[in-house]
Amino acid sequence: MKEEVLVTGGAGFIGSQCCKLLAGNGYTPICFDNLSTGSRRAVSYGPLIVGDIRDRAALNKALE
Repeated sequence: MKEEVLVTGGAGFIGSQCCKLLAGNGYTPICFDNLSTGSRRAVSYGPLIVGDIRDRAALNKALE
């Protein structure tokens, strides 16, 4: 089983590049983003969880 890595801001430019790099190195990136400036189209290397990093409940759910 591949190790999962939570990437906050994963739908933005830098986050999506991190996801690409992680996926290329055998990890499964989990993108966590509120999509305020990011784009769903940028998420192609793992699942997207829409949520705000300031929302503790949403973040805890993403970490389960």
